[in-house]
Amino acid sequence: MKSLKNFLKPSVILLILIVLMLFIKKSSAQNFVKVTDQNNPVVTDPLAGNYIGTSWVDIDNDRLLDLFVNRKVIYKNLGNGNFMKLETAMSNQNANLGNSWSDYNNDGLPDCFVTSTGGAFSFLFKNEGNGVMNKVLTGDIGDSAYNTGWGCAWADYNNDGYTDLIIAAANGFGNVFHPNRFYKNNGDGSFTRMNIAGLTDTLAPFTIPTWSDYDQDGDMDLFIGSGPGGSTSTDFLYKNMLTETGTADLVRLQTPPMATDQLDGQVWNWIDYDNDGDLDGFITNYTNNVPNNLYRNNNGVYERMTAAQVGSIVSDPGLYLANVWGDFDNDGDLDCFVTRDGGQQSRYYNNNGDGTFTRIDTLQVVTMSGGNFGATAGDYDNNGTLDLYVAGSTGSKGLFRNDLNNGNKWVNIKCIGSGPSNNLSNAAAIGTKVKAKATINGNPVWQMREISSENSFNSMNMLNVHMGFGNADVIDSLVIIWPRGLREVYTNVSLNEFYDATEGQGIVSGITQESQSVPEGFMLQQNYPNPFNPETVIRFTIPVERISNSFYKLSVTDLLGREIKTLFTQKFSPGTYSYSFNGSTLSSGIYFYTLSSPEFSRTRKMILVK
Repeated sequence: MKSLKNFLKPSVILLILIVLMLFIKKSSAQNFVKVTDQNNPVVTDPLAGNYIGTSWVDIDNDRLLDLFVNRKVIYKNLGNGNFMKLETAMSNQNANLGNSWSDYNNDGLPDCFVTSTGGAFSFLFKNEGNGVMNKVLTGDIGDSAYNTGWGCAWADYNNDGYTDLIIAAANGFGNVFHPNRFYKNNGDGSFTRMNIAGLTDTLAPFTIPTWSDYDQDGDMDLFIGSGPGGSTSTDFLYKNMLTETGTADLVRLQTPPMATDQLDGQVWNWIDYDNDGDLDGFITNYTNNVPNNLYRNNNGVYERMTAAQVGSIVSDPGLYLANVWGDFDNDGDLDCFVTRDGGQQSRYYNNNGDGTFTRIDTLQVVTMSGGNFGATAGDYDNNGTLDLYVAGSTGSKGLFRNDLNNGNKWVNIKCIGSGPSNNLSNAAAIGTKVKAKATINGNPVWQMREISSENSFNSMNMLNVHMGFGNADVIDSLVIIWPRGLREVYTNVSLNEFYDATEGQGIVSGITQESQSVPEGFMLQQNYPNPFNPETVIRFTIPVERISNSFYKLSVTDLLGREIKTLFTQKFSPGTYSYSFNGSTLSSGIYFYTLSSPEFSRTRKMILVK
């Protein structure tokens, strides 16, 4: 008998090695596990209706991502995988579809606009804190019947430090028989309805609007899918001329092939999938005979990619809606999750790191019964991996926890704009670009993310920036480019960390995984009022099981992590307590208060405005 060594020819050995490498790459991908806890209202609440959106957003700044699902209330994240339904926040929405979050008044709290095609149900909800979201009923933006639409999105299109709003009007869908609506933020809580040629004077089945500085010239451009729903047309792509002319004007692009291709466009995303430093375009199509399109940016020249170049991500047929991009396996490149309508199962494409994608069909998130709409990515359990919530029918919806265990490094950054009063950017930091360089597998790799208020179907991913770094030891260079032009560079940034980056004030370490391990029943509530001047009340709950000799410390720190004051260090019996804090000796600004014991800690942000 011939030996195995003689039997295997060099070419056969090479083929086996390639197959093994591909298997290892696939097997190292994340393991999305559907959450089935019947005590979790996210799991048990029914969800009816079509084309529903969803978003991860931290509504109360407690560093835990809360979940918003259209036609339902907000689910507040309590930590440890538990959620509580806020019965009164944004309830009774009726037939809402799209949602987009931004801090439109720069008060430190994210606000939300929701759209509807079914009647007078499109509203701006102002975040008042403590889980209270009030409808804005005054001015043009309060005219709900006038503002019917499909999708919506916030961005600071004129770089004045306030985010503006586009409502995409899917003409002929539901009760929508009008052009798009565009609202300029006046900075005083009011809005001015703007007329923009080719955007607000055109009747078309506009679908999802997405803002992106796709050409990186310092202003936000606008991309809206054509969305005929079964037929094709050219999408609606607009370049912002602010940098070129000094006036914010949106001019429709005619650039081939992306602006001239016949599409049934749904959602545009601009992402650097090949890590070459520029933004590439991806669009989902809702027609079985028109697959999704990926446009690679070659130094400003766009090339429509083929399956031979990138894989079946651009050739698989389907009724596609959402496309969600994130480094789900933390290896240093962007992967893609897409949803499909019509009973079709969702798809997941793993980035191979060489400009190609491999479709993975074994993940639970794509083996569930099909018919999904919006989807959102965010690290809701603060373990350094991106989780998914997928909206659909009651049978097809789901919260999928990413239980990645490949040891890859990561970083999570919350960017905070310092506001127009300082001649700086919007507080939600929408439009901020974050670039990072690290050595992965022995090679220097640059990555880029752009913070967006709408990057999924009628949905939004978390505003925090998440990046994976594989086996890197440190981030060599971290560059933050704020919307109004400030560029900040940090070096030797540690990995596996949460950071707060405040425009013009530096970057500080935020929460850690360990600090999230808190006993059941413990709660540190958001101070009220917030913002405050000069007094505010801090409430907290000590659970029954914590009857011990532990001392609890309540302290206040500044943005640089320096302790300003210790409010108390003492023991507590089980119960709920209130502490009045007076900030009269402090300057206006952002502060953090932390309640800690030897076993755990929890931190929240408060804003002092004098």
